[in-house]
Amino acid sequence: DTGVALFSIIRDPINYNEYTGRDRSIIGKADGGGQKYVKAANSIEQFVPATIDRSAALSIEGGCTILCFPRKVTLDIAYYQMDHKTKRIVQTNVIYDEFDKDFTSDDYELHVKFYPLNYQELIIKFAFSRNLFLLLFAQIGTATVVVAMVYWVVTRLTTNLENPPPLRLYGFLSIIIPPAFLGFILGLIPVSVATAAVFWLLKGFSVFTLETDPTGRNWLFLPSLSLQYSDARGDPDDLFISQQGRAGLSFVTIGIVSMYYTAKAFVPDRTSSAQHDMPRGYYDLGAREVNSWKRSNLIYSSILMGLFLVIIMEWSFWPSFGVYIWEAIILMKILSIIVGAIVDAQIGDNLLSAPVMTAMGLVQGIVTMSSKDFMDFLLSYIVGFGFLILERMYIGPLQSNAFNWLHRAVVKAIERLKEVLGRADKTRSSDGDGNQISGEEATETLEPLIGSFASYSCDTLSLLYTPFIMIVVVVFRDEAEITKLYGIKESDMEFYVLFALAIIPFQFIADMFLQNALELMHGWKILGYLEFCNYRFQQRESRWKPFENANTIDECIDESFRSLDQLCFSSQYYMLNTVHVNAIVYFVIGCEMMARAKYNLFADPATFIIVSIICLFCAFLKASMIGLGNLLGVWHVKYERRNRQLQVLQNEEPIIEVQENINRTRHDIYQVEKRLSTDAFRYKFLNYNRPWLISTLPSMLTPRTMQRSRPFLISNLSRVLGQINLDISSDSEDDDDGLEFDSRPLTFTSRSMLRKWLQQAERRIRLNEIVQPLILQSRGGECEMCLSRNLLQVEPMYSLEAMDQQFIFQHGDEIDQVLWKKFWQMNQRYHTICLPCIQRRTKREQNELIEDNVSSDEPGLLAKEEKLNQTNMA
Repeated sequence: DTGVALFSIIRDPINYNEYTGRDRSIIGKADGGGQKYVKAANSIEQFVPATIDRSAALSIEGGCTILCFPRKVTLDIAYYQMDHKTKRIVQTNVIYDEFDKDFTSDDYELHVKFYPLNYQELIIKFAFSRNLFLLLFAQIGTATVVVAMVYWVVTRLTTNLENPPPLRLYGFLSIIIPPAFLGFILGLIPVSVATAAVFWLLKGFSVFTLETDPTGRNWLFLPSLSLQYSDARGDPDDLFISQQGRAGLSFVTIGIVSMYYTAKAFVPDRTSSAQHDMPRGYYDLGAREVNSWKRSNLIYSSILMGLFLVIIMEWSFWPSFGVYIWEAIILMKILSIIVGAIVDAQIGDNLLSAPVMTAMGLVQGIVTMSSKDFMDFLLSYIVGFGFLILERMYIGPLQSNAFNWLHRAVVKAIERLKEVLGRADKTRSSDGDGNQISGEEATETLEPLIGSFASYSCDTLSLLYTPFIMIVVVVFRDEAEITKLYGIKESDMEFYVLFALAIIPFQFIADMFLQNALELMHGWKILGYLEFCNYRFQQRESRWKPFENANTIDECIDESFRSLDQLCFSSQYYMLNTVHVNAIVYFVIGCEMMARAKYNLFADPATFIIVSIICLFCAFLKASMIGLGNLLGVWHVKYERRNRQLQVLQNEEPIIEVQENINRTRHDIYQVEKRLSTDAFRYKFLNYNRPWLISTLPSMLTPRTMQRSRPFLISNLSRVLGQINLDISSDSEDDDDGLEFDSRPLTFTSRSMLRKWLQQAERRIRLNEIVQPLILQSRGGECEMCLSRNLLQVEPMYSLEAMDQQFIFQHGDEIDQVLWKKFWQMNQRYHTICLPCIQRRTKREQNELIEDNVSSDEPGLLAKEEKLNQTNMA
C-alpha cells in the first residue's frame, strides 16, 4: 500500500572500512561487512525509509488490489548537497506505475532518479541543521518587527492627535512582560507537576523499566485491571488501548478539577459595607447564590467551549485541511469573533470570558500544524500576524461600534416598517435616540482600552503557552495521535517547538510597536493605565487581589469590566488564566485520546480509581503550592514593612536612628502639607491656573461622570471659577486687589489655638482623602427617601470627627492609611440620597430656622439641628 516502507537506506555516505566492516584491506575472520555498521547505528534517524507510492493503481478500472502488477518501477532518491563532495539522502520513494493484470508476464522496467533538492524543499524535509533553522526563525521574527515598526511610523505620520505620545518601547516592555512571565511560570508549575504525575502513573515504565518491562504490563496496578467490567481479567492485546483511554480520562479529570479551582479563585467571596445595612443571613445567602451561579456558569461555558474545540480538532484531521489552510484560517478568525460575542453574552464578565476565548485562539494555532508542510506552517504564522494587526488595530476596537451600528440599523428598520404599517411607537423612538447618544459617549470611556488590552493579554498567554502544549503533545504522541494524524514525524516536532520558542521575543517587540500605534490611532493612554494598574496592585490591601473588599471595585467602569480592572493585569491575572486555559486544552486533548481509543469510561473498572487519585493529588498539590508560596513570600503585601516600622516605634526601646529618620521625614511632609492646606495657597492656585483648569477639566472628567453629576459640577465649578473672576479681574493693575489677611500679632494662647486647629484640620483633610474613594464606592442603587436612581449622593452616617476620635482611642493618633481604611470599613455606615432630596431637606431646615426666628449663634441650635438631621435620616 502507499506509504508503507519497503526498505531503508543509510542517510549519510560511509567510507570503505565502514562498508566492509574491517579497518584494513586484508580479509579476516572478524569482518562484519556493512551489517556491522547497521548494528552499531544508535539512532533511527541515520536511515531513510523507502516508501511505496502506488497512486497510479487508483486509475485502474475494477480496482487494483489483487493480481495487479506494475510494469514500471522508479526508485526516486532526493538528496541534500552539503558541500562539493558530500551528499545526504533526504527522501526515497519507490513509485509503481503502468499496472496491468497479466500474471503470465514478469517483465518490468526499473528507473533510478537521483537529484538534489532546492532550498525550500530542504526546509520542508527538515534537512538543514538546527542552527540554520534558528537563523531562519530569527529572520522571520525580525521581519515581523520591521512590519510593526513601519506600521507605527505610518500611524505616527497620519495621527489626528494634537500632542502624539513618543515611542516608548522600554516603558511598555517593563510594565507588560514581567507580570506576564511571572504569572505564566507560577501557573505552569502546578500544571507541569500534575502532568508529570499522570505520565508516571500511566507511562512511567518507559523511563524506569524500559529494559525489563518495555510494554508496561507489570507497571503499578492499572495494567492488571480489565478494560471492561464484563472481562474477567486484563487482555494483553488491549494494553495500549486501555493506556490510551485512561490517559485521556486523566487529562479530562485534571481539566475539570482545574476549572473548579480557578472558578473559585476568579469569583471569590467578597465582603462589602452594604452587608451591614441588610439582614445578615439574607445577604450572605444571596451573595453565595450569585457567586455559585457565576462559578457554575464559567465551568459550564468552559466545558462547552472544550467540546466545540474538539469539533475543530476533528475538522483539522480532514486530509484536505492542509490544502485549504488559508481558507480555514480566515474562517476560524471570523468564527472567533462570533463565538466571542456569544461567550461574552453568556458569561457577562470579561474577566471570566478571557480564558475561554484564549483557549479557542490557542487551539486555532495548534491546528495550523496540519498544514501541508513546514513551509506552509511558517507562512500561516506570517499570514496570522497580518490578521493580528487588523484585529488588534481595527476589528477589536471597532467591533462594539459595529455591533451597536448594526443594532441601531435593525431597530430603525423595524420602526420604519411599523410606520409603514401604521404601528409606530414614538416613545420607543425617542428612547432609541437617547440610547444612541449614550452609546456615542460610552465610546470615549475606559472600557475600549481595557477590552483591547485584555485581548492582547490573551494573545500573550497563547504565545507563551504554545511551546508547552507542543511538548505535551510530543510526550503523549502515541496516546493523542495528533501529530501522527497531521503527518509530522516525532523528530520533526523539535523544529515546531523551536519556532514557537524563538518567535517569542520578536513577537513581544512587535507588540510594543502595535501598542504605541494604538495610542496614536485611538488616543488611548495605555501606558498610563498600565502604570496605574501596577501601582494599585503594589498598594493592594490583600495578598490575593480578588479577595479585596468589594468597595475597592471602580464602579465608574462598566460592570462587565470591573473584575478585569480589579485584577490590574497582574501576575495573579496571568496565573489564573494559565491554569484555566490549560484546563480547557487538557479537556480537549483528553477527549481526543478517548476518541482515538474508542474508550468507554463508564465501562472501565479503573475509572473511579483514576478519578479519585487525580482529585486527591490536585487537592494536595494546591495545598502544597499555597504553603510553598507562603514560605517564599510570593505576592507579599507592601504595607507589611510599614507595619513593622510602626511596631519598632511602639516598642519600649526603639532604634534611635530609625525613629529620627522617620520623624525627620514626617516633619518635612508635615511642613509641605501645612503650606498646601492653607486658604491662601488654594486661592492663589485657582487664580493662577484658572485657564489651565478650564481647558483641562473636560479631559479629566469622563462623559459618564459629567452626565451623572452634571448639576453638582456646574454649580460648584461656576461658583469657584466665577468667584475668582469677580475677586480679581484679569485687567486689574492694582496689586492690593484680592484677599486681605489679618497681620496683627498673635498672643501665645491664640497661636497655640491656631496651631492645634491647623493640625486638626490637616489631619481631617488627610483622613477624608484616604476614605473618599470608599465613600463614593458605597453609593447604593436608589435614593432611600424617594427611590430615585438619578443624581445619587452618599452621606456617611457617622461624622469624620466622631470616627477620628474613636480611631485615636483604639489605635493612637498615628495615621496608617491601611489601618484607617479598614477601621472605616468596619464601623462606618452610609445613606444614599438623591440631590433633589438633599436640596428639599436643606430648604426645609432653612424655613424652620426662619420660622423659629433664632440666630445660628444662639444656644441650643446645634442640638436642635442635630435632632432634625437624625429625624430626616430616620
